[in-house]
Amino acid sequence: MRNRIFKLLSAAAVLAALSYSAGNLHSRQETAPQPCPPMHCQLIRAGEIEAIIGDGAGHNVRPGIWAMSSIHHHFSIMKNMSSGMLSGEFRGKANTVLEYIDDSTSALKREPTGDYPARSRLVFRARSPYYLDTELTVRDSVDFIATRPKEGNERQVAYNCYVNSPEDIRIHFLSGGQWERFVPAVHAGPGSSIAPSYLKDSELEVWPVNDDPRFHWYKRNEKRFDEPFYYGRFGKMVLILVFDKPRWIRFYLSPEGGGASLIPGQTSPAWDFEWLIPRKDYQINRDYLFRTCLVYKQFESDEDVLREVRKVQQDLSYETVAQMKGN
Repeated sequence: MRNRIFKLLSAAAVLAALSYSAGNLHSRQETAPQPCPPMHCQLIRAGEIEAIIGDGAGHNVRPGIWAMSSIHHHFSIMKNMSSGMLSGEFRGKANTVLEYIDDSTSALKREPTGDYPARSRLVFRARSPYYLDTELTVRDSVDFIATRPKEGNERQVAYNCYVNSPEDIRIHFLSGGQWERFVPAVHAGPGSSIAPSYLKDSELEVWPVNDDPRFHWYKRNEKRFDEPFYYGRFGKMVLILVFDKPRWIRFYLSPEGGGASLIPGQTSPAWDFEWLIPRKDYQINRDYLFRTCLVYKQFESDEDVLREVRKVQQDLSYETVAQMKGN
């Protein structure tokens, strides 16, 4: 009798266990998988360099390069709580999101909104040994020039580049065949805007009358750049920015645009730039591609900088000034 009761209890226990397991399994199958939280930044690296690309989550004025360093210089060259390659297409735009592409490539993207009706996608690609290639595609769904007359007769595609406490806060560029090394003495000071020397005065933009003009307007530098690049120094390192579409590119600068430095006695300058699409070349519902290559390596000489510029232009098929002129 005891054996029979024991067997019945054992069988009941087994059935209960099986029923519980089946119920648990059924419950797990019915529960929807929880989505992963969105990724707001990504570390990309190749060769000697690495960078953190962020979408500005929690601080939407800074989508871009949050940090950038090299095996030869571990200190980030991008300003803390600001960023490098900070495009106006994303700055302050709450719907900017980060897109993972692969371990060396990341992108920022946003869809058009009522207050800023442009679709934009900015790809960052680290490339060995020390290149960071960027490609910005912009497509407007309304006429920005017609609806923003106080911004002039061009479509502005602007970047802030807030760099972190360089000892030498100037940019270096070729002007009249000679090296020019310049930053204005104060924010919004004389010479803040630098135009290309390969364009006639009649081909340059005319800044409109505006009660609240951009800080570099009406302050064109008497020196002009001969080629679409500039570089800056960080101790033994050099950061070279090489630009495509030379006809539309402009530089503009501030000695303290990035704010105060954590290093006493130093500032974080803004080495900014923009492309200006003239009215005659502008269309809505058309993709415009803007490319910049950042070269971050150990400094050798001005001549080596020029070699790197030529290599980027050749390897990435950037338009040169000679090609622009039809030579």
